[in-house]
Amino acid sequence: MNESNKTTMAIASLLVGVVAISFGSIFIRWSEAELSPNATIFNRFWLGSVVFGLWQGYKAIRQRLSGDKPVQQHSYTSQEMKLLLGAGIFFAATLSFVAWSLTQTSIAISTILHNLAPIFTSLGAWLLFGQGFNRQFLIGMVVAIGGAIAIEIEQIQIATGEVTGGIAAILSAVFLGAYLLVIEQLRTKFDPITIQLWVCAIATFSILPILVFTGDRLFPSSVNGWLFVIFLALVCQVLGQGLLTYSVARFSSVVVSLVHLLEPVFSSILAWAIFGEKLSFSNGVGFVLVLIGLYLAVSSQAAVDIQQNRLESG
Repeated sequence: MNESNKTTMAIASLLVGVVAISFGSIFIRWSEAELSPNATIFNRFWLGSVVFGLWQGYKAIRQRLSGDKPVQQHSYTSQEMKLLLGAGIFFAATLSFVAWSLTQTSIAISTILHNLAPIFTSLGAWLLFGQGFNRQFLIGMVVAIGGAIAIEIEQIQIATGEVTGGIAAILSAVFLGAYLLVIEQLRTKFDPITIQLWVCAIATFSILPILVFTGDRLFPSSVNGWLFVIFLALVCQVLGQGLLTYSVARFSSVVVSLVHLLEPVFSSILAWAIFGEKLSFSNGVGFVLVLIGLYLAVSSQAAVDIQQNRLESG
């Protein structure tokens, strides 16, 4: 596969992954009748662990039967284990803080503050790896984040009692940025299935103590409840996060975090199509700003990433 095809595949994977993740709010809303947000996340992770584990096992059996050497036969180094552990904990913390923020503040405020993740990803890439950004990227990032804010601006209600929820949402953005930075490091050695298997397994055991402490119900009690969490795991975790992890081999974590800003766009469209929620003028303006900002920022940074990949492969 030539460089152009690889880039096209990565772009397609990134976009499809974000669309899949956008279904998360839909499935969580459907499961609210039976499970708390943290319990829903717990089921997402353990079901994801099962799917990725079976997938990994199938790959190993197929490789053994065909006589091919497994792709990865090395022992895990302590550094690799730390990165895998960090990825699982960071992602579990991301979704837990999002769930907590939704119980303390409005969906609009939680969504806006959570979408500040590109700022923290860019800051981390600059501080940890010395990555620089040109003016076009910075302008595009500001425009895209502004568009994400515009999508939810009409629903914002300022209240002093919502400070805790706002802090939780900001923390979720920080942890999402850290998660993407760690995934970028892991993708230099591991395939997406291996990474997501570890992430799901570690996140499962990270969320479980919270549920034990709160006394929440762990599993759904009806067929519909099970279908909702199963589809949440398959669509959002296996398909969505799997494709995003795949794309990180081609694009930097900063680009991936920026494309994440399409999530509120797709979520709003899905809510309109499924629940009949109205789309306002500010929603439309926000959609346009997100797309313009993403074009400016992603085209700028993606060109740098592609050039770097060519140099490394050449």
